[in-house]
Amino acid sequence: MEEMDGAGAYYEFKERCIFCDIIKQEISQNIRLIGQNEHVVAIEPFAPRFPFETWILPRDHIHRFEETDDDTLISFAAMLKSSLARLRAALNDPPFNFIIHTGPWTDGRKSHYHWHMEIFPKLTRVAGFEWGTGFYINPTPPEEAARYLNEINI
Repeated sequence: MEEMDGAGAYYEFKERCIFCDIIKQEISQNIRLIGQNEHVVAIEPFAPRFPFETWILPRDHIHRFEETDDDTLISFAAMLKSSLARLRAALNDPPFNFIIHTGPWTDGRKSHYHWHMEIFPKLTRVAGFEWGTGFYINPTPPEEAARYLNEINI
């Protein structure tokens, strides 16, 4: 809900999607970008909670995962495969979690949200500070993670 509310507040303030802005910025800066194709991008987000946290986002603004067209889904699958192969090779095949963030069915057709997937390699442990405060300690800057992942030949 915090992410949905934050995206909504950004949309009200800027009259555009925060995720679309993130995609444009990451492509133009090319510092945290780890992959792109015609329909999707993969990035190390600006303020990741975990080392090598990776996001895959469709380039087009799509509210819900299930509204995605076949061409974008095929591109998404290719980017997911590539991203997981890079993470596996770079980090010695760690366990990971991934989550698809999608707009809920109950909210109508809100235009402020943009579905995406977040991948979390399990490299560190969440401990008392994180549980108690909701803030995460990440020892790996996303720029270093992106540079390292981009050095991997897959």
